[in-house]
Amino acid sequence: MALQLKRYQEEALTALARFFDLARGARDEAGLDAAFRQALREQEIAPENIPPYLAQGFVSEAGATPYVCIRIPTGGGKTLLGTHAIAAAARHYTGEERPLALWLVPSNIIRTQTLAALRTPGHPYREALEAHFGVDGLRVLDIAECEQLRPQDFGQKAILVVGTMQTLRVDDTSGRDVYAYKEAFEPHFARAPELEGFERVTERDLAAQPYLTRSDLGKVKRSFANLMFWHRPVVIIDEAHNARTPLTYDTFARLNPAALVEMTATPIRKGEHRSNVLYHVSAEELKAEQMIKLPIVLQSHPNWQEAVRDALLTRKRLAEEAANEADYLRPILLLQAEDKAGEVTVDVLRQHLLTQEHIPAERIAVATGSQRELDGVNLFDPRCPVEVVITVEALKEGWDCSFAYVFCSLQKIGSSRDMEQLLGRVLRMPYASARRSPLLNRAYAHLASPRTAQVANELADRLVAMGFEELEAAQAVFPVSLPLFPESGPATESPAAALELTLPAVPAFAADLAGGLLPGAPRLQGREVPGLSLTATPDGGVTVRLEAPPSQEVTAALVAAVADRKAREGVEKLLERFALRHQAALAPSVRGVPFAPIPLLCVRDSQGELDLAEKEALLDLAGFSLTEVSPELPGFVPDGERRPYLLDVAGGHLRIEQETASFSVNLDLVPTEISEVDLLRWLDGRLRGVETTQTQRLAWLTRVLRWLQREGGYTLSALVRHRNQLCDALLERLNGLAGEARQRGFQLSFLGENPRGCVSADYVFRFGIGCYPARPPYYQGRYRFLKHYYGVIGDLKEAPPRQGDHEYHCAVALDELPEVRHWVRNLPRFPEFSFWLPTAKDRFYPDFVAELNDGRLLVVEYKGEGYKTTDDSWEKARIGEYWARLSGNCFVFAVERDAVGRDVAAQLRNAVGAAALAEHTRVCLLRAVESEGIALPAGLAGTVVSIYGGGRAYAVEFTDVAGEMAVVTLPAGDLAAVA
Repeated sequence: MALQLKRYQEEALTALARFFDLARGARDEAGLDAAFRQALREQEIAPENIPPYLAQGFVSEAGATPYVCIRIPTGGGKTLLGTHAIAAAARHYTGEERPLALWLVPSNIIRTQTLAALRTPGHPYREALEAHFGVDGLRVLDIAECEQLRPQDFGQKAILVVGTMQTLRVDDTSGRDVYAYKEAFEPHFARAPELEGFERVTERDLAAQPYLTRSDLGKVKRSFANLMFWHRPVVIIDEAHNARTPLTYDTFARLNPAALVEMTATPIRKGEHRSNVLYHVSAEELKAEQMIKLPIVLQSHPNWQEAVRDALLTRKRLAEEAANEADYLRPILLLQAEDKAGEVTVDVLRQHLLTQEHIPAERIAVATGSQRELDGVNLFDPRCPVEVVITVEALKEGWDCSFAYVFCSLQKIGSSRDMEQLLGRVLRMPYASARRSPLLNRAYAHLASPRTAQVANELADRLVAMGFEELEAAQAVFPVSLPLFPESGPATESPAAALELTLPAVPAFAADLAGGLLPGAPRLQGREVPGLSLTATPDGGVTVRLEAPPSQEVTAALVAAVADRKAREGVEKLLERFALRHQAALAPSVRGVPFAPIPLLCVRDSQGELDLAEKEALLDLAGFSLTEVSPELPGFVPDGERRPYLLDVAGGHLRIEQETASFSVNLDLVPTEISEVDLLRWLDGRLRGVETTQTQRLAWLTRVLRWLQREGGYTLSALVRHRNQLCDALLERLNGLAGEARQRGFQLSFLGENPRGCVSADYVFRFGIGCYPARPPYYQGRYRFLKHYYGVIGDLKEAPPRQGDHEYHCAVALDELPEVRHWVRNLPRFPEFSFWLPTAKDRFYPDFVAELNDGRLLVVEYKGEGYKTTDDSWEKARIGEYWARLSGNCFVFAVERDAVGRDVAAQLRNAVGAAALAEHTRVCLLRAVESEGIALPAGLAGTVVSIYGGGRAYAVEFTDVAGEMAVVTLPAGDLAAVA
């Protein structure tokens, strides 16, 4: 059984599949740009944050080649994602059952390890490929083994060739084996078409390959590269930031790829070689999905002996915690020694461990170029005694042991190129699942350097190089002071260490301090500056100690004390990261403060059984069935396909070109060896994710196929040839039917006369500690939010100047509301990590969720002027109010100005403070309401006659409604007091 993908991996593949759907038939860069932009907009990325698509020259008369990038940090599972990406390209773009793929990696070591994993039965990578193409429908080859390929393999098997970029990337192709004329490929080219891009034999080839004669000049090379050019592989590029140069593009052009997909942690983000990042996985997502350990708890030490001692103690404490885990776990310490020219060499460090720290020899392993004590060792085996691994340079590429928890480097951090790779070793989470002990959900670093702040800054630089965003990196490194493990209280983060930095000159506001230590707190223009102390240095400079982030004035003065531009930028970055780290340390989630559980909407079926109001439950309530559905399929018009697949069948072999009606007709009349049952099974496999039972689906598909042949006039050959388009039409039809049924179920559950919606203590959502998969760009505006539950704020940006109609102002008002304890910017598209409410089509993720000081919850949806009256907004407002009535909490549909002229802050105050309305208070309706057949217009005045739930709802008496008096119960959010 293939390894279950994490949600971010599924989302990345969904985005890739959607892009391929949109890109089919694109003839130029503009067509690919439109597909790229649409795919990003559907991820709810703001248009202003979408860069233009760069084709990099992969546009010709034959069409445009899609070239996109999936950005995923170290530890996110790029290789597994790549195996599924091949299938996505085949299904949604080329239309091939058995595609050809070329997998390119940056080094021979990674090539060897990737190849072994893709070939090994039972390995997750191999299982992923077999799940798509079958055990017998797959061939995985090293690029050096491709002479084993037979002509009949193409189209009958999915072929995956693994090689390095260096093998292919060259100016002069005459000297490379992959471009050489090979007799083994003669059978392939016996029936090859004449393609303009084929490489031909040149004078240089004659010199490089003596078996060629002058009679071969100008002949099409029987080469691996030409074989690729003909069959057009899907190209997967591992760590593609090393592969974006003009020479690389020329190399790809020789291969004529059907599509190119980059997998990298660090794409090129600017300039003419910028990557087309289609999907960006954030470090926060990896943490929320329990793939990596964060934060990295950092301690710096004055000497290497203390660093080693405390690293060993850290490992020992973690081992004690691991003994209580359900899964076997043996925390491992990675020690990075200095090279032979340094003081603390491998031998010195090993001897220190044996004689001074009394670590048994069998628990120590050395992994260097000359000492390979880890070769053949299974570190996951409970019988393995290894607890400490000593290395100098990076461990061999591909070495991966999630038991590595503690990293201790005795090298200078700024000069160690191998630190990024070693740091990546301690980030991976064991079993890709959070541990019971919070201490085991973090990584630990001990460094031999007295400069804590500088070390933290340099460590953050390393994380940026590993694919972390700047804000992620700043908050991921958590420098602490002793004790590392508190002996009492909850296992939350220790207070962040103070920042110390030395400036070459005394800041202007403290110029009189040259004589020594300033008594008391420093002053800035007569005002005290708490948390700041200054100590003059003998060379005329000053050592600054900050307990908390300084004000803008103090920051400017500190930066101005540095004359050198580069050094000044370094101080600015240091102060900025200190502020971000301090902000994260104060976040309630980091401090272990729980967020109140939030009731979810449920429904009861006809038997009274309770279920979460998911799409499936709404379908069941609507009685969705395919039994009575017509077999007609008007959406299937293969010859009119606007986005054709690349695949066609001609002359018994695969051709890659757009279909034409004149060519199709003849082939549609040729009898096929594929039976109707074969086609039926194939379609059922492709439609398995649709919300129907297999029995119903198979019966309906059988009726559809027979209708298409009897009434539609299609031959079975035509249906087989156009099975991809047929599958698309069937999927569109099924999704449409399911959508109509969900609409009925939603109406029945929540908007009808006798709604079946309810809330239950058995179905609640909780904002978990460390479970906030925000994606960049994160909020980094000037206003400093003090009550956000998490250290980062996703999907929020500062409003442009003079733009009042913006959700940012709603967030500020929420943060400043005294009744709010803490709040969350609710992230869309993450049902496991965000609060949601059902809609007829999908899910509704309100913008903000707050816990109030009195224990109530406040849910806020903000809508701009152009959206507040749409059908979608109406539906969201109704379901939010319905949830509030059932749960006894608060919901407000906020706008810039409501019907009675109140701003956002006033609307929020009204929602949470509605209990102040007393009996006999005159109120007015904020929106039109219909109750028991009586229409009440917005602005209608009435009188409160009863109070429910401490002010969550009111019975209001209205007069002058068709000359009658009416008493209507309304939620507090619908009412406003009037004079």
